[in-house]
Amino acid sequence: MAMNARFPARNLRPKCFFLPCLLQFTVAALLGGVWSAFATTALEQTFPDLVHRAEVIAIGTVTSVTERWDAQRGAPFTDVTFANLTMLKGDVNDATMTLEFLGGHTPEGTLISVSGVPQFTVGEKNVIFCAGNHKDFCPLVGVWQGRLRVRFDLQRREETISDNFHTPITGVQNGILQKLTPGTPQQPALSLSALRELIAQELQAPYDHFPSR
Repeated sequence: MAMNARFPARNLRPKCFFLPCLLQFTVAALLGGVWSAFATTALEQTFPDLVHRAEVIAIGTVTSVTERWDAQRGAPFTDVTFANLTMLKGDVNDATMTLEFLGGHTPEGTLISVSGVPQFTVGEKNVIFCAGNHKDFCPLVGVWQGRLRVRFDLQRREETISDNFHTPITGVQNGILQKLTPGTPQQPALSLSALRELIAQELQAPYDHFPSR
Protein backbone atom coordinates (compact mmCIF):
# COMPACT_ATOMS: atom_id res chain seq x y z
CA MET A 1 0.00 0.00 0.00
CA ALA A 2 1.43 3.34 -1.02
CA MET A 3 1.27 5.68 1.96
CA ASN A 4 4.26 8.00 1.68
CA ALA A 5 3.32 11.44 2.97
CA ARG A 6 6.11 13.72 1.82
CA PHE A 7 6.48 14.49 -1.84
CA PRO A 8 7.72 17.37 -4.01
CA ALA A 9 4.43 18.86 -5.18
CA ARG A 10 6.25 21.24 -7.51
CA ASN A 11 7.13 18.27 -9.69
CA LEU A 12 3.51 17.29 -10.18
CA ARG A 13 1.67 18.37 -13.29
CA PRO A 14 -1.81 19.79 -12.60
CA LYS A 15 -4.78 18.51 -14.54
CA CYS A 16 -7.98 20.37 -15.28
CA PHE A 17 -11.42 18.81 -14.88
CA PHE A 18 -14.24 20.32 -16.92
CA LEU A 19 -17.33 21.19 -14.91
CA PRO A 20 -20.36 21.85 -17.14
CA CYS A 21 -21.93 24.05 -14.48
CA LEU A 22 -25.57 24.82 -14.89
CA LEU A 23 -25.08 27.94 -12.86
CA GLN A 24 -22.00 29.39 -11.30
CA PHE A 25 -21.23 32.89 -10.29
CA THR A 26 -18.81 35.03 -8.36
CA VAL A 27 -19.70 36.31 -4.92
CA ALA A 28 -19.81 39.85 -6.26
CA ALA A 29 -22.31 38.92 -8.96
CA LEU A 30 -24.41 36.99 -6.48
CA LEU A 31 -24.61 39.87 -4.04
CA GLY A 32 -25.76 42.06 -6.89
CA GLY A 33 -28.58 39.65 -7.67
CA VAL A 34 -27.09 38.77 -11.07
CA TRP A 35 -26.96 35.18 -12.29
CA SER A 36 -24.05 34.31 -14.55
CA ALA A 37 -24.18 31.02 -16.43
CA PHE A 38 -20.92 29.59 -17.75
CA ALA A 39 -18.69 26.55 -17.68
CA THR A 40 -15.68 26.36 -15.42
CA THR A 41 -12.75 24.08 -14.68
CA ALA A 42 -11.41 22.52 -11.48
CA LEU A 43 -7.72 21.80 -11.20
CA GLU A 44 -6.80 18.37 -9.97
CA GLN A 45 -5.87 18.68 -6.31
CA THR A 46 -2.89 16.77 -5.03
CA PHE A 47 -2.89 15.40 -1.52
CA PRO A 48 -0.70 18.32 -0.33
CA ASP A 49 -3.15 20.72 -2.00
CA LEU A 50 -6.10 19.22 -0.13
CA VAL A 51 -4.32 19.32 3.21
CA HIS A 52 -2.67 22.73 3.01
CA ARG A 53 -5.38 24.64 1.16
CA ALA A 54 -8.10 23.50 3.51
CA GLU A 55 -9.01 25.95 6.24
CA VAL A 56 -10.67 23.13 8.14
CA ILE A 57 -10.22 19.36 7.87
CA ALA A 58 -12.84 17.41 9.78
CA ILE A 59 -14.29 13.94 10.08
CA GLY A 60 -18.02 14.13 10.68
CA THR A 61 -21.42 12.55 10.12
CA VAL A 62 -24.16 14.35 8.23
CA THR A 63 -27.07 15.12 10.56
CA SER A 64 -29.15 17.44 8.37
CA VAL A 65 -29.45 18.66 4.78
CA THR A 66 -31.63 21.77 4.55
CA GLU A 67 -32.55 23.88 1.55
CA ARG A 68 -33.34 27.58 1.92
CA TRP A 69 -34.03 30.53 -0.33
CA ASP A 70 -31.82 33.60 0.18
CA ALA A 71 -33.96 36.54 -0.95
CA GLN A 72 -31.14 39.04 -0.58
CA ARG A 73 -28.89 37.11 -2.92
CA GLY A 74 -31.72 35.78 -5.06
CA ALA A 75 -30.50 32.20 -4.92
CA PRO A 76 -31.22 28.86 -3.26
CA PHE A 77 -28.65 27.34 -0.92
CA THR A 78 -28.31 23.98 0.79
CA ASP A 79 -26.92 23.83 4.32
CA VAL A 80 -25.24 20.55 5.24
CA THR A 81 -24.58 20.03 8.95
CA PHE A 82 -22.00 17.61 10.32
CA ALA A 83 -21.80 16.36 13.91
CA ASN A 84 -19.65 13.91 15.91
CA LEU A 85 -16.71 15.95 14.66
CA THR A 86 -13.06 14.99 14.82
CA MET A 87 -11.01 18.04 13.89
CA LEU A 88 -7.76 17.37 12.03
CA LYS A 89 -7.06 20.99 11.09
CA GLY A 90 -8.63 24.25 12.19
CA ASP A 91 -11.56 24.66 14.55
CA VAL A 92 -15.27 25.46 14.21
CA ASN A 93 -15.80 26.43 17.87
CA ASP A 94 -18.97 24.37 18.02
CA ALA A 95 -20.17 20.80 18.34
CA THR A 96 -21.40 20.88 14.75
CA MET A 97 -20.20 22.31 11.43
CA THR A 98 -22.55 23.63 8.75
CA LEU A 99 -21.38 24.15 5.18
CA GLU A 100 -23.26 26.28 2.65
CA PHE A 101 -23.57 25.00 -0.93
CA LEU A 102 -25.13 26.82 -3.85
CA GLY A 103 -28.18 24.94 -5.11
CA GLY A 104 -31.69 23.92 -4.21
CA HIS A 105 -35.22 24.89 -5.15
CA THR A 106 -36.48 28.36 -5.95
CA PRO A 107 -39.79 29.56 -4.47
CA GLU A 108 -41.35 28.61 -7.84
CA GLY A 109 -40.11 25.05 -7.46
CA THR A 110 -37.27 25.20 -10.02
CA LEU A 111 -34.29 23.07 -9.05
CA ILE A 112 -30.95 24.88 -9.36
CA SER A 113 -27.93 22.58 -9.25
CA VAL A 114 -24.24 22.91 -10.04
CA SER A 115 -22.57 19.98 -11.75
CA GLY A 116 -19.72 18.55 -9.70
CA VAL A 117 -20.93 19.76 -6.31
CA PRO A 118 -21.27 16.75 -3.97
CA GLN A 119 -24.65 15.59 -2.73
CA PHE A 120 -24.94 14.58 0.91
CA THR A 121 -27.29 12.22 2.74
CA VAL A 122 -28.10 12.18 6.45
CA GLY A 123 -26.13 9.47 8.24
CA GLU A 124 -23.12 9.51 5.90
CA LYS A 125 -19.66 9.85 7.45
CA ASN A 126 -17.14 11.97 5.56
CA VAL A 127 -13.71 13.51 5.68
CA ILE A 128 -14.16 17.14 4.66
CA PHE A 129 -11.46 19.48 3.34
CA CYS A 130 -13.21 22.82 3.71
CA ALA A 131 -12.28 26.27 2.37
CA GLY A 132 -14.35 29.33 1.48
CA ASN A 133 -17.48 28.50 3.46
CA HIS A 134 -20.14 31.21 2.93
CA LYS A 135 -17.91 32.70 0.24
CA ASP A 136 -17.61 30.18 -2.60
CA PHE A 137 -20.36 28.29 -4.42
CA CYS A 138 -18.85 25.09 -3.01
CA PRO A 139 -16.91 25.24 0.28
CA LEU A 140 -14.70 22.26 -0.54
CA VAL A 141 -11.14 22.27 -1.84
CA GLY A 142 -11.35 21.23 -5.49
CA VAL A 143 -15.17 20.94 -5.36
CA TRP A 144 -15.90 17.17 -5.23
CA GLN A 145 -12.24 16.40 -4.51
CA GLY A 146 -12.55 17.89 -1.03
CA ARG A 147 -15.04 15.23 0.07
CA LEU A 148 -13.92 11.70 0.98
CA ARG A 149 -16.40 9.08 2.11
CA VAL A 150 -15.93 6.85 5.13
CA ARG A 151 -17.45 3.37 5.17
CA PHE A 152 -17.13 0.49 7.60
CA ASP A 153 -15.53 -2.62 6.09
CA LEU A 154 -17.22 -5.57 7.79
CA GLN A 155 -14.54 -8.02 6.71
CA ARG A 156 -11.65 -5.91 7.95
CA ARG A 157 -13.70 -4.50 10.82
CA GLU A 158 -12.37 -0.99 10.28
CA GLU A 159 -13.37 2.20 8.52
CA THR A 160 -12.01 2.76 5.01
CA ILE A 161 -11.86 5.65 2.56
CA SER A 162 -13.39 6.21 -0.88
CA ASP A 163 -13.76 9.31 -3.03
CA ASN A 164 -16.93 11.28 -3.75
CA PHE A 165 -17.91 8.74 -6.42
CA HIS A 166 -17.49 5.72 -4.10
CA THR A 167 -14.18 4.67 -5.69
CA PRO A 168 -11.90 3.20 -2.98
CA ILE A 169 -8.75 5.15 -2.16
CA THR A 170 -5.81 2.78 -1.80
CA GLY A 171 -3.06 5.17 -0.73
CA VAL A 172 -1.02 8.21 -1.66
CA GLN A 173 1.87 7.99 -4.12
CA ASN A 174 3.94 10.92 -5.35
CA GLY A 175 1.38 13.29 -3.90
CA ILE A 176 -1.59 11.76 -5.71
CA LEU A 177 -4.46 9.85 -4.15
CA GLN A 178 -4.37 6.37 -5.63
CA LYS A 179 -7.74 4.83 -6.53
CA LEU A 180 -8.91 1.31 -7.19
CA THR A 181 -9.99 1.40 -10.82
CA PRO A 182 -10.55 -1.30 -13.48
CA GLY A 183 -7.23 -2.59 -14.72
CA THR A 184 -5.27 -1.68 -11.61
CA PRO A 185 -3.91 -4.33 -9.24
CA GLN A 186 -6.26 -5.20 -6.40
CA GLN A 187 -5.24 -3.38 -3.22
CA PRO A 188 -7.07 -2.86 0.04
CA ALA A 189 -8.75 0.49 0.59
CA LEU A 190 -6.91 2.98 2.76
CA SER A 191 -8.11 2.89 6.34
CA LEU A 192 -9.39 6.02 8.05
CA SER A 193 -6.69 5.71 10.69
CA ALA A 194 -3.99 5.56 8.01
CA LEU A 195 -5.45 8.63 6.28
CA ARG A 196 -5.38 10.52 9.58
CA GLU A 197 -1.70 9.67 9.96
CA LEU A 198 -0.96 10.87 6.43
CA ILE A 199 -2.78 14.15 7.04
CA ALA A 200 -0.91 14.71 10.31
CA GLN A 201 2.42 14.05 8.59
CA GLU A 202 1.58 16.32 5.66
CA LEU A 203 0.63 19.17 7.97
CA GLN A 204 4.23 19.13 9.21
CA ALA A 205 5.71 19.08 5.70
CA PRO A 206 6.64 22.14 3.60
CA TYR A 207 4.14 23.00 0.90
CA ASP A 208 5.33 23.93 -2.60
CA HIS A 209 2.30 24.91 -4.66
CA PHE A 210 1.97 25.87 -8.30
CA PRO A 211 2.36 29.64 -8.72
CA SER A 212 -0.33 29.65 -11.44
CA ARG A 213 -3.04 28.29 -9.14
